[in-house]
Amino acid sequence: MTTTKTLLALAAVAAFALPAHAARFIGAATEGPIVAEDYSDDALISFDLDFLSQTSATLSYRVTDADLGGMGITFNAVLRNLADVGFTGYNLVLNTGSFDPVGTVTRQFGGDATVSFNGAMAAVRFDTPEYLDVEIGDPLMSGFNQVDWAISGLNAGDRLSITVSAVPEPETYAMMVAGLLMMGWMTRRSRG
Repeated sequence: MTTTKTLLALAAVAAFALPAHAARFIGAATEGPIVAEDYSDDALISFDLDFLSQTSATLSYRVTDADLGGMGITFNAVLRNLADVGFTGYNLVLNTGSFDPVGTVTRQFGGDATVSFNGAMAAVRFDTPEYLDVEIGDPLMSGFNQVDWAISGLNAGDRLSITVSAVPEPETYAMMVAGLLMMGWMTRRSRG
């Protein structure tokens, strides 16, 4: 019993004695069914998001000294569309810092993608709906003309949150509004 406590105490001391590394993943908050996996390392924020419906997720990180050395923080991600609708884009929003206007987006379904960087916001838009994976930067380290994004304006100790929202096809919004109107009409009719 005493040996077990001693070993646990030594393990805890060793863990706290290790140098700070990587943008430490704190957690993810989602508005709907999303699966998130984090792969961050020193000076790199990297994750996969599996969208099971049109929704959004916020991933939170604690920035460390190791993240700010060299070139600053790079960012990449794989965004998987597992919903039954096509997405016409993604919106990415930072709570602190800003996106540098660099980096690529690669679609798996084909077609073009455009990126508009505006400080803490980036809007990715597709010329045709995307039904499969989208790679932000070079998360698979393929090196085939893919470039990681960059995030600047951060300090050690900052809590960085990245919110990623899927943008559905316009027809999805129209169907949702039509459904809500129909439900309202049926409710009103049943009361009358």
